[in-house]
Amino acid sequence: MGGIIGAGFFLGAGSPIRTAGPSVLLAFLIGGLITSQVIGALNTVALDHPVEGAFKVYADMYTGRFLGYMQGWTYYLTSILTISSEAVASAIFVRVWLPSVPVWVFSSSFAALILLINCFGVKNFGMVESFMSVVKIAALIGFIVVVALMIFGVHPHTVGSVGFTTSSGGHGFFPHGVGGLFQSMLIVIFAYAGIGVFATAAIELKHPRKLDVGGMATSLGLTVLYILAIGSLLLVLPWSQASTQISPFVQALQHAHMRTLADILNGVILIAAFSVMAGAVFSSCQILASLGHSGEAPRFSTRTSKRREIPYGALVFTAIGLAIFIGLSYILPSTVYNFLVSASSFFTFFNWFIMLTTFLVWRRKNRNKHISWLAFGHPVSTYLTMAAIVFLAFYALTDRVDRLGFYVCVGMAIVITACYFFTRKFKTSPAATNALTDKE
Repeated sequence: MGGIIGAGFFLGAGSPIRTAGPSVLLAFLIGGLITSQVIGALNTVALDHPVEGAFKVYADMYTGRFLGYMQGWTYYLTSILTISSEAVASAIFVRVWLPSVPVWVFSSSFAALILLINCFGVKNFGMVESFMSVVKIAALIGFIVVVALMIFGVHPHTVGSVGFTTSSGGHGFFPHGVGGLFQSMLIVIFAYAGIGVFATAAIELKHPRKLDVGGMATSLGLTVLYILAIGSLLLVLPWSQASTQISPFVQALQHAHMRTLADILNGVILIAAFSVMAGAVFSSCQILASLGHSGEAPRFSTRTSKRREIPYGALVFTAIGLAIFIGLSYILPSTVYNFLVSASSFFTFFNWFIMLTTFLVWRRKNRNKHISWLAFGHPVSTYLTMAAIVFLAFYALTDRVDRLGFYVCVGMAIVITACYFFTRKFKTSPAATNALTDKE
């Protein structure tokens, strides 16, 4: 849970709240249901094929090399977009204290620092990231507890009455209609991105069947925590006042005259966003190096230092990608965060659609094997989830910033497709070949 929770929720929640109003609670519930279906599909295939390369290999095996290639590259680009958005979000968090400094200065500094840290290796980073995961969850729970105390009148300086009437502003549960709910879903899905960890976890577990238990706990826990946190926020801060220029959770505490707690929370989520960014840089380099080893990325991406075993080749490409996207924070300072999130979310939709497609093909070939509890209602629920993903992706195009993110994704997809036909090695990836051999 802690590995998935990042700035996409702490900062990004402001946008869907303004778009959907109180109905954003329903949006996070729908997002949780979609996520559970994807985790169920991913866990099912991962338990049958616990191999390195995970869902990219599964796409190779069951849907063809082209879709496997596309999924590997789009997942890498999604990682770059995520790192960029976390860097911009971190800059926005710092501007709470230093509002006169431009976003691009802090975002580029954070990105450079995180690349430098990865250059020296991440031997003990797992322990640090686990600690930060606990801190992020504790911060959300703490926020919920503080609002609960406000409801019972423990804090004497609460602004106005705390309750749904204050938050809704008299506009009801759907202030912008059902369309506002649908429009908010693209950013809501971004808060659930990062579930690919389940595929990589399958090969590490001593008891792989526990992957289902972990998937169920994570999916349910995330959804409940998100809804409780957003619900608590809406009891304090009117939805129409939520902003993407500051974390709405920090904004809610400021609104309630709890500035010390607001500063503490802002510092916690800044560090938390930094930890997510560090982990994402590490995983993105691993993905690109894997593509390089299979002949699907430039050979330079596989270069590794002998002393520290640092994938400096992949780090160079990652640094270039970050420079391009973070550079947008100089050109588009007011909308860059929403642009990065929307572009990443469109790629997430694509990856999830391929994961579900892979599961359906796997299911036709493996009728009597174990299927994850989270894929409940399959195959009907799987088809419905895929239809929902397509519908929500197209509905998001009604927003100008989301359209810009979509156009960028289409442009990158065209480049990736063109590169595919110039790839010199047209053969199944080694991981997929080994997986098929083991299965036979």
